[in-house]
Amino acid sequence: MDGAPEILSDTATNCNLASVSESLSDNNNYQAKLDSLEKKAVHLRLTLEKDFKAADFKWSLFVAAAFSFRYESCLKPFPPVFLKNGIKDMDELLSVITDVPALDLVLQQLDNLDNLANISDILDLLFYVLVRLKEPSLKSVPQEAHDAVLINAHSLLAATKPHYIFQVVSSCKSSAELKWKELAKNHRVFYAYHGNRLENFYSILHFGLQQHLHKTNVAGNGINLSPELSLSLPYSHGGFGWGASCIGGHLSCVAMCEVIDALEGINYQIKPVTNEGDAVYDEDKSTNAESDTRTPQFVVTNCDLIRARYLLVYAKQPTSMRFPTTISNRDGKDIDSGGLRQWFAHHKLFSILLGYGLMLATIGFANNQPMHYYYKILLKKIDCAISNMKV
Repeated sequence: MDGAPEILSDTATNCNLASVSESLSDNNNYQAKLDSLEKKAVHLRLTLEKDFKAADFKWSLFVAAAFSFRYESCLKPFPPVFLKNGIKDMDELLSVITDVPALDLVLQQLDNLDNLANISDILDLLFYVLVRLKEPSLKSVPQEAHDAVLINAHSLLAATKPHYIFQVVSSCKSSAELKWKELAKNHRVFYAYHGNRLENFYSILHFGLQQHLHKTNVAGNGINLSPELSLSLPYSHGGFGWGASCIGGHLSCVAMCEVIDALEGINYQIKPVTNEGDAVYDEDKSTNAESDTRTPQFVVTNCDLIRARYLLVYAKQPTSMRFPTTISNRDGKDIDSGGLRQWFAHHKLFSILLGYGLMLATIGFANNQPMHYYYKILLKKIDCAISNMKV
């Protein structure tokens, strides 16, 4: 009958209830994720606004370590979200890093709460590196205060001054800091420099200098330091950090360390100043070449005696050379597009592979006999056309 109510079976009722329950669960999960992203966006904004250059440099150190072929040893701590069954998913990590735009553009995007879900992978990674790994933190040292920092090492030889200096700030409750202060009691403390490859400074920042990661030399297995900045610079090989960095894409870094003068943990040696290195700092090398001064160098065999207090940064690429970049979500859609040139500058690896593919294609066409045949025919037709035009 038309007026009879529709009778639903128990099975149909259970299926509908299950469907509604799953839908509500998905909505709740999405809302919880969105709320979490908004909280991360707030913390990330506070970090970037507090010290933008320090955050930019810290991210550059992470990128340099991630793109190093020695990432197993220098990319520590590793983002846990990219660990799949105990295996590091470097392809996925590098893919997300490649999508990260300049941090000033990230700062603009944090205002758009509706777009956070589209850049969730980028936001999660930036939050981990810049916010969650807050100990120790980096603090920019003003340009006018650079001399006051460098004078602590009591260097005698002239050296090129760094473009940037970042103070390494440790919490008073840090176990490593408390242990160092305990060891420093009744001992003299002095400052010395340590040069190293750029990709190593991400782990140095979080775990300190470790003697087992350094090469064994005549003075034993340990960490090389010197009170002379000019002697440490040759060991600070320049490397590529992050192309969108506001301080430059090609950086070199020297750690200024506070060292406990304990006889049982330091081997002293005298080493002549040389100009060996990676041919980056010509000014320093000319200074060293003219000087025959013999300079003391320390090899510390107990890493507990050393604390990195400042990071001295040399930027080879001028800030004005930096290209603006765009934000891309995980679907590959550009946000605030900056043009083809900026896209190629942001995707350097793809650009290199594309150029390599074009080169191989050109070589293949050049050695292809049918292509030579058609090429000659084309030239003849062009020649005939030009002759007819003259007539």
